Amino acid sequence: MFSKWRKQRARKAALARRKAAHAALPDAAAALVEHFPDEIWPGVGKVVAAYCATHSEIDPIRLMETFHCEQARIALPRVDGPDQPLTFHQWQPGDELEIGAHGIAAPKSGAPVLEPELLLVPLVAFDQRGMRLGYGGGYYDRTLAALRAKKSVMAVGIAFEVQGVKKLPTQRHDQPLDWIVTEKRAYRFASK
Repeated sequence: MFSKWRKQRARKAALARRKAAHAALPDAAAALVEHFPDEIWPGVGKVVAAYCATHSEIDPIRLMETFHCEQARIALPRVDGPDQPLTFHQWQPGDELEIGAHGIAAPKSGAPVLEPELLLVPLVAFDQRGMRLGYGGGYYDRTLAALRAKKSVMAVGIAFEVQGVKKLPTQRHDQPLDWIVTEKRAYRFASK
């Protein structure tokens, strides 16, 4: 229970910092392309799962468009149930989206399901160990655990630099990220 309270307090402070950064840095999304590491840049045909930004999240659309132009396959998440991992459905620029669970835009339900090799992850905060704080629903933790149980998948948090903190409260089920990419730099984390 103590960890849950600490997470709620950290979430509130991080959301305020993210909202301020979103307002102050309108070109931050373009900088993500510049700072995305060459060593994990997706090749032709590689499946990249991204997300549709909501509220003050940094928007990965320029990354998705760039990856698509270089012939990576793009997928966006759908929520299938409250205790289920996310599923990822094929998307390309210009495809129509529908409003899914939690009011988040998602591919139409008939779009083909793809299994990502590279997963761009939204977050509220990240720490120096590569741990992330989300909204509290556990969707990305469940999804990463399920994917990693089957194969190797690269998880890259996408954030504003101000979302970084020294150390976040974590729980056993929390999944670490391999990288964080911000509008200023990329951080690589040791394998857990």
